[in-house]
Amino acid sequence: MKRFITFILLVPLCAFPQSRRIDSLRTVLANTGTDTAKCQIYYLLAIELLTMAPAEAEKVMAVSKRIAVKEGYNPGMAYVFSFNAIQANYKGDYAGSKNNAEKALAISLKYKLGPIEAIAKNTLGIYYWQTGNYAQAVEMHLAALKVRERLNDSVGISKSLGNLGQVYLDNEKYKEAEYYALQGLALCKKLKENYVTINCLHILANINAAQKKYQRALAFDREALPLCLADNNKRGLSQIYSNMANCYEAMNDLEKARQYQMKVLESDKYFESKKWISDTYLNIGRLFWREAKYEQATDWLNRSLELSVATDSKKGQRDAWKMLENVLEKRGKYKEALVAYQNYQAINEDIINEGNDKEIALMQTNYETQKKEQKITLLNRENTIQKLSIAKQKTTLGIVAGSAVALLGFAGLLYNRNQNKQKIILQDHKLEQRAELTRAVIEAEEKERTRIASDLHDGVGQLFSAVKMNLNGLIERVDMPRDEDRFLAEKTLALVEESCKEVRHISHQMMPNMLLKSGIASDVKSFIEKIDSEKLKVKVEANGFKDKLESNVETVLYRVIQEAVNNVIKHSRATLLNIKLDREATGISVAITDNGVGFDPAVAEASGGIGLKNITARVDYLKGTVDYRSAPGAGTSIKVWVPV
Repeated sequence: MKRFITFILLVPLCAFPQSRRIDSLRTVLANTGTDTAKCQIYYLLAIELLTMAPAEAEKVMAVSKRIAVKEGYNPGMAYVFSFNAIQANYKGDYAGSKNNAEKALAISLKYKLGPIEAIAKNTLGIYYWQTGNYAQAVEMHLAALKVRERLNDSVGISKSLGNLGQVYLDNEKYKEAEYYALQGLALCKKLKENYVTINCLHILANINAAQKKYQRALAFDREALPLCLADNNKRGLSQIYSNMANCYEAMNDLEKARQYQMKVLESDKYFESKKWISDTYLNIGRLFWREAKYEQATDWLNRSLELSVATDSKKGQRDAWKMLENVLEKRGKYKEALVAYQNYQAINEDIINEGNDKEIALMQTNYETQKKEQKITLLNRENTIQKLSIAKQKTTLGIVAGSAVALLGFAGLLYNRNQNKQKIILQDHKLEQRAELTRAVIEAEEKERTRIASDLHDGVGQLFSAVKMNLNGLIERVDMPRDEDRFLAEKTLALVEESCKEVRHISHQMMPNMLLKSGIASDVKSFIEKIDSEKLKVKVEANGFKDKLESNVETVLYRVIQEAVNNVIKHSRATLLNIKLDREATGISVAITDNGVGFDPAVAEASGGIGLKNITARVDYLKGTVDYRSAPGAGTSIKVWVPV
């Protein structure tokens, strides 16, 4: 579990260590005469104290609020709501953080309080990041950045850059995350702003850890450690210890990982942050799971789950349920593991499957009923023994004992059978969920292809056409006595015309004009006609496709063939390509063969080639099979079969 510092100290302060800033603010406060001015200074002081002494920060902010209420100073209430939003975020109360940030934003816009506007937008960005709405998070952080640039707030700009890096990191866009984090780091180092420097260093550490560059990640954290100690930044220290623990865990130094996680837990409890305590419980539970200490792991994970529910942290609940499923399965508790997996899926995909819950409850009832019936039978046997005469007791006892052993053996068989049945149900349920998820991904991809293709055709394509028309008219009206100028103009016009063709080609590839209208055979032939036959000769043969297929089958098959052909064009250096489609009573077979340079399938699979993964995922969705036959220098053959 990655841990991040949230960038919410958003007020442009002097570039001094935090303790000196606090002393400076107290000096200013002692020399300030008006209550409204004191209201703002108390707010700034409370914000500074929040990372090192949260209880004291609350007391200071309470004074600021009393002044605002007493004086009827509306801008002062913006400070109150801003502080409450930041404090709620630290405690994992994201709903409270959003509510207070929106109130602070409304007041700041009314009274033109630029710094508070930036803080409110940034805090909302953090809320959307924490709740998984990355697009909205980026939008809010960019809005905050725009305000800070208008205010020429260099410190705030560096924090916004760090925030953007943080969102992109959590969305696994490492290149963009590093771009923003490095910009923020360069700026805050120039300003000698330790707090933001710590945050940017920590984000860079997480970026490297996510890419398995653990020593480099630890180097960034070690650079941040003395800055945290110098500023008594306990919150930053907690984050750094957390990442170091995760790095050591990844490097299989589990003892050192646990030591750092315990330091993190101590800090989390100091700040009374239920959200962070929940994350740390999860991390500790994972360490016990890796050591095969499953009972301890279950205990820590249940603690994590309880707090993540209390803080409404969907990501925390999702991760806890997923880890619990793994642990319970290892313990042989397949019934509980199935419940955990279903809860994980419900949160991850916002789907609640009540039918499966009822089925599990029914299995539980049946199993308990069987156990009770066996117990009653044994008691009846014992009652019979008591009523027998002394002369016949030994014989009867032997018979009953044998029956009891048989019953116990039968109970054991029933238990094992039930356990195996539940294990099979769990695996089947996982497969069904994966198929459903694949279907959703493919459908979402097709919708996005349609949207992009439409935008290209109607937007970029129309603009290029207009440019071409205007440029053509300009060339006709302007006299160009020099041959070089005319040649350059005509060359530019030709490039624009070529760009128009390329846009049309890309948009047609993404959403063919005839797709789902003419049928798979015609669609493939139409696609092949657009390939340059001088470079690659393609032969298409289709048999048995008189009737159209179900739309999803046609779309998926078309994309499989398109992906395979594009791979041939990009990588194979082939001159001949044969595509054969056969429709039979039980299914459809597709054979794609080229005479190119070939490849080693094992190497391609190990390197994680996206093209092959896309083909395999789509064929799996149709419950079909795909077989790759290739070798360096021997061409490639792809055989696909899907049932209909």
